[in-house]
Amino acid sequence: MSAFAEFWLIAVALFLWESTLWLPLRGIALRRRWCGPKWRVLAADQWLTLRELGLVPMLPLPPDRGLAPCQAPPLAVDANGTFLLEVAAGRRERLAPFTWSDVHREPHHLRVGQRRARISSPRCSEGLRRAKRRGATPQAAVRQAWRLALAPDRAAREWRRWQLVAGPLRWLGLVLTLGFFIGLPWVYLNRGSQSAVGFALWLWCLMAWTAAHLWWLGQRVYPGARQALRMDALLALVVPFHAMRAFEIAAVHAMGTTHPVGLILATRDLINPWLGGFVRRILHPLPGVAEDAGFAAAVQPVLAAALARCGKSLDDYDGAPDADGDAAAAGYCPRCHGRYLAGVESCPDCRGLGLRAFK
Repeated sequence: MSAFAEFWLIAVALFLWESTLWLPLRGIALRRRWCGPKWRVLAADQWLTLRELGLVPMLPLPPDRGLAPCQAPPLAVDANGTFLLEVAAGRRERLAPFTWSDVHREPHHLRVGQRRARISSPRCSEGLRRAKRRGATPQAAVRQAWRLALAPDRAAREWRRWQLVAGPLRWLGLVLTLGFFIGLPWVYLNRGSQSAVGFALWLWCLMAWTAAHLWWLGQRVYPGARQALRMDALLALVVPFHAMRAFEIAAVHAMGTTHPVGLILATRDLINPWLGGFVRRILHPLPGVAEDAGFAAAVQPVLAAALARCGKSLDDYDGAPDADGDAAAAGYCPRCHGRYLAGVESCPDCRGLGLRAFK
């Protein structure tokens, strides 16, 4: 194998590595389908997982314009004032009463006392910081964060703002990718090394433009993620593969305060299967799991208000699954929609949640 072929293969491997997002296990990324306003849900714990992170693949050719890595607030508070911290996908811990002095934002975590939750963007805790400056209590700040994260109108504004401010990054990533993998080899093979150096210098100017735009986003548009965007800008200045995926990488911060439900409702994807599953998990918490019941009680009124803005209610998603292909099924689980034969009374996958009979 020639040196040029080895260089090209290594470059492809590095590009594929940069074409991944490592999100917290509790994170959800939405990808717009090719036709219509519907979304495909990419869970961070679906492909490859580490202790706190999961891999979300991007489309191979940038830009992945329909990618929206959303982030739910890590803290929740029920009607009794009990705080819950989601530390991983579906795993929540009860917290003792705390004050603002116990809340600290770290580079990749939100720490409350001795407990930490992984966050995808520093903007996830930006609302808590603003509420603290206004003199709000932690309970009021957490409830407000959930109202904003689930609000469809706010999610629509966040998505429109991101599409507006990230305009140049869309075509810069595409031009850099085509120029590096197609243009640069063609110039080297047909015009010689000197022309290839000049072409590489032009590509670096595009990388500098990408870095300047990321710096501007952190300075003017998303100041809550200023440090993270500045680091991405420096990497885009020296790593071409990072500059190629700058659009998708910065999208993590753009949607860092938006819950996936809010964006799904904002685009009127009201029959999304993941949305129905999320509503059912709130309506039917796991039996015997106090943290799950507390989280459901905390989120249910806010979720009902968000659905009402779109003319829907919680009961609209609490129906029976389609059993046309399984005539022997006699009952179903109201939480996971698992179907069971006659004689089974509870769902083993949902900790013994009672089944419902098909009408």
